[in-house]
This record gives sequence, structure tokens and C-alpha cells, in this order.
Amino acid sequence: MKKLLSVLSVFALAAIAAGTASAGSISTPTGLNPGDQFRFVFVTANTSDATSSDLSTYDNIVSSDATGYTYGGISPIWKAIVSNSITDARDHIGLLSTSVVPLYTVNGAKVSGGNLWSGVLLSPMNVSISGQTATFKVWTGSNTDGTKDSASPLGTPGAPVSGYSGSMQHPWIRNSYESITNELPVYGISDVLTVPAAVPEPSTVMLVGLGGLAALGYSFKRKRA
Repeated sequence: MKKLLSVLSVFALAAIAAGTASAGSISTPTGLNPGDQFRFVFVTANTSDATSSDLSTYDNIVSSDATGYTYGGISPIWKAIVSNSITDARDHIGLLSTSVVPLYTVNGAKVSGGNLWSGVLLSPMNVSISGQTATFKVWTGSNTDGTKDSASPLGTPGAPVSGYSGSMQHPWIRNSYESITNELPVYGISDVLTVPAAVPEPSTVMLVGLGGLAALGYSFKRKRA
């Protein structure tokens, strides 16, 4: 009987762990089904000046914000929606005007059916990775079509282009020029994600498992009798 109680204790601890393992996970947006593809977007809480012309500098800001957050048990690859003097934002993130992969904030609001460059968003990109509203000026260095601003991309001395995360029109990416030393956040976008097949809720797994162990315990007691 002591062995049985020990097994039950281990299973209960495993079930509790399963129930808390999703603390850093991002939920699937409503309306998507297993096999559907989509991408997450958010605005960072971390900030930076715009003196670096290396886009990995801004990618690292995004990745740092998203540390510990997973989707479907994996850690997405995150990039910043920014342009320097060489690379357009749309090429950096792999999102052309023909894209049909929808974009969502991490709280499930649909931002776009795929094309960020049409000039009209369905929801503002003003949600942080933790799901908080974050309405700020944001470094982009970009034109409204996702190409680099030839005069003021990031890393160019002067006043690079910034966007405004509260807008659902062109100002989301191109709003004003800011001093290059100003500390502003950036937009982050995930790689293309696929909705996983449905799995039982941890609570369901726990109840089924405990039920099976209870039956095992009853059988064990009968044999002892």
C-alpha cells in the first residue's frame, strides 16, 4: 500500500507540474484550427537608441522581451520590424504584400490578414509580449510599404523614422522623425507558426490518470484480501 501511495504522490506532482508548465505559453488566437498558420506581433517593453545599423541589435531586443514565452511547446523565432540602409523591413521579416498568413497580437486580436503594408490594420500593434497595452513611439526606419526610408533608416546619423503603436493606419510604421539617441521600443514578429493538433487539458489528463490509479489500487487491495 505504501508503494501505491508513493506512485499516487508522484503522479499528482507530475499533474501539478503539467498544469503550471503553461505559465509562459501564448494561447492560440480564437478562430484558428489545427494546421492553420499565423504569426504573432508585439511591441517591446525594452528600448534602445537607433545608433546601430546592425538589425540583429533590434532582433535581440525583441528576443530578450520574449524570453521564456512559448507557443505549442516551442520558442518562436522573433525578429524586429525595422529597416537599415541595406535591408528593408519587409525583407528582414519575410513579409511581402502578397502574404496571406494572418497576424495576431499575443492577446488574440487580429492585426492583419497577412499584409501589413496596405495602410489599414484591423487592430493596433500596441500589445506587449505579456499582453499589456503599450502605446508608444517605436523605431522602424521604414516607409509605409515596409521598405527602408532612404534618408532616415536606423543607424543613420540624424533623426531616423519612428512609428506609433496606437495607430491602425500608416503612422503605425511611419509617424515622425526622432533623435537617434532617443530610447524607443521596437515591434517584434514571430516566424510562421502552425496551430498544433488538439491535446487533452492537463486537468483531464490528471483525472484520467488518477482514475486509472484508483482502479489499480482497488485491484491491489482485492488481491491482498
